[in-house]
This record gives sequence, structure tokens and C-alpha cells, in this order.
Amino acid sequence: MSSAAIIFSNLNTNTLSRLTADRTVAAIPFACRYRLIDFALSNMVNANISNINVVVNYNYRSLLDHIGSGKDWDLARRAGGINCISPYQMASSGSAKVYSTHMEALRNMTAYIDDMKEDYVVLSDCHCIANIDLKAAIADHAANGATITFVTTECAEGYTSKNPVLMFGTDGEGVVRDAVISAKHQDNAPELSTGIQIMSCDYLRRLLIEAEAHNYRSLTYDVIMKNASNGCYRTFKHNGYFAHISSFTDYFKNSLDLTTNRGAFYSLLGIPERRIFTRVHNSAPVSYLSGSSVANSLIADDCVIEGRVENSILFRGVKIGRGTVVKNSILFGGTTVGRDCELNCVVTDKSVTISDFCRLSGHESLPFYIGKKRRV
Repeated sequence: MSSAAIIFSNLNTNTLSRLTADRTVAAIPFACRYRLIDFALSNMVNANISNINVVVNYNYRSLLDHIGSGKDWDLARRAGGINCISPYQMASSGSAKVYSTHMEALRNMTAYIDDMKEDYVVLSDCHCIANIDLKAAIADHAANGATITFVTTECAEGYTSKNPVLMFGTDGEGVVRDAVISAKHQDNAPELSTGIQIMSCDYLRRLLIEAEAHNYRSLTYDVIMKNASNGCYRTFKHNGYFAHISSFTDYFKNSLDLTTNRGAFYSLLGIPERRIFTRVHNSAPVSYLSGSSVANSLIADDCVIEGRVENSILFRGVKIGRGTVVKNSILFGGTTVGRDCELNCVVTDKSVTISDFCRLSGHESLPFYIGKKRRV
């Protein structure tokens, strides 16, 4: 029983514009040393999937730099491995529009899907973060003979999202009886989709033939919603950590949650048999100089800290000057903060420079963002 995978790098949301001005959603940094795609890729690799296709759309240069040959995920192989599929139009296409939905992307890569020799294919988004036992999910799908198995998680009663998301109601045995698209919790559909779907390669090929014949544009509306009550879909519930990044505020909140919620941290990054892999950098260790202090923070390699850091996330190569206090903030790689500064609820993109004596503050509901390579 073998599986292939298709990862959609940025077909999920347009509400992360601050972080995606020059990068795709999949390349957004997370948890001090990872990118969002690392979680989807690691879920695949931990399930022994070695034929992975990453669908890219635009702003994907940094994503290609991050993935490289795929060797850091053991995907640098002669057969299979990782393959980035860039936008293209077939000669028969009646429109020059670059695809904007999952179905349009799949219809544009039928040649790749036709060549798949595996039994099953896993479709995954990148804006959902979790450490999922995909091997068990695929085995459950095969054992129950479902048309599609959706990996889900329990939707909390107070849940809200910037964008409407797919939710399911089941019969208690995992068989889908209802599906809704909503931006908040629904009593009749309490299971939230994690953006992962499992189906047979043969079914996907048949689905694409049908989509071409009927001009389907949306996998969710034209296929899933129409068949949700037929008893042909199942769910596989994930009970560990899950974060749905649907807005900049979601990104900020879920990132900082890992600094204080140890249960969430270990559920995501502390499972020995399901490691989260990322690109390896040969960087120097963190330098904690005299007078520095760090509490409840995630600090990456090559940082130099002379001030105080609390409840914050520092990516590689961040420098914190003497007398500076950084609280509840996320500083991307290469950020330099001068002496005697105060930062609270601040997010800096890569290579930002903050001069001495600056006082910058946002709020947890509206973090203060500084764009890439800006000087303050």
C-alpha cells in the first residue's frame, strides 16, 4: 500500500498579505526555525511518502530556496522525491488565468497525476499546522473503503476564522453525514477539516475526467458538498495540537502560544517518532552575553542577546542590544535591535534594523508589523 502526495503552497488564503508580499504561504516562517510547509512535508515523510508534488503559484522563490533538493527531508531521490509544479497553461486552455482553486490546480497537473503509480494520494494545504499520524490515517482509509477520508480535529465552541472553512458532522463511527462551510463553530458539524484529504489515485483521475466534462471549478463546492450526505466520505480525527492560520492575527496568536503552552509545544514538536524536519543551517549557537535574560521564548541558532527577551520568538541571526526589552514579539531572521529599545507585540520581517532607543508597541489583537529590510 503506497501513497503519493500533493501539497498546495498558497491556494488557501489571501488574508496573510503582510507576510506574503514576497513569499508564498508555504514559506512563511513559524516557530523560530521552520516554514509552514515543513509541517505538511514532515507529515508525509513520517508516513513513508516519498513522491511529493508541491503546487506553486506565485512568489515562490523563497520556497524553492528552502526546499532545495529535498535532502533535509530525505527526498533527494532518483525516483520520486519532491517535485515543485509551477503554473502553466495547456494549449487547449481557453483562459490565461493562473489557477486559483484546488480543482483548477489539479486539472492543470493531470499529466503528473496520470503518471502516479501509487495506490493512494494525500492532498494537503499549508496553512494548517499539526503533527499528524498520516500513516494511521491512510490505513484507516484503506480499511474502511471510503471514497475520500478527511483528516479532522474537534472544533471548539468558540472557534472563529477569518475565512469560511470546511466542517463535518458524522454518525459517531466516522461516516460523514453533513458538511458545512462556516467561519465559526457549528453544532451539527463539530469536526473541523485540517486541510488533508486521502483518496485513491484512480478515484482522483476519474474525478478530474468528470470535472473536465462538467467544468467543475471547486473541489469543495462542486464535489464534496454535493456528495457529503451520501455516506461515501469518512473522517479520521486528529486529537493533538492544531492551528489554522487564516489571518495575520491568527499567525501571531498561534505562534506565541507555543512559548507558554508546553502541551501544545510538545504535541507539535516533541514527538520523537514523528519529528518535524526543516532545512539545516550550519549556524553558530546562540550567544547570551552578560546582562541578558530569556524567559518563555523560542530562540533559533546564531542569535546574539544582550538584553531581555520574554514570551517571544527569535529566528536565526537576530541581535538584541544591551538594555533592550523584547516582549510578546516575533522577530524574523536577520533582525537587529539596537540598545535601550522596548518592543511589545511587534512582528518584524527579515533583515529589519531598529535603531537605539526606539519604543514600539502593538496589541495582541493588532500586532505592529515592520516590513522586510525596513529601518526604524
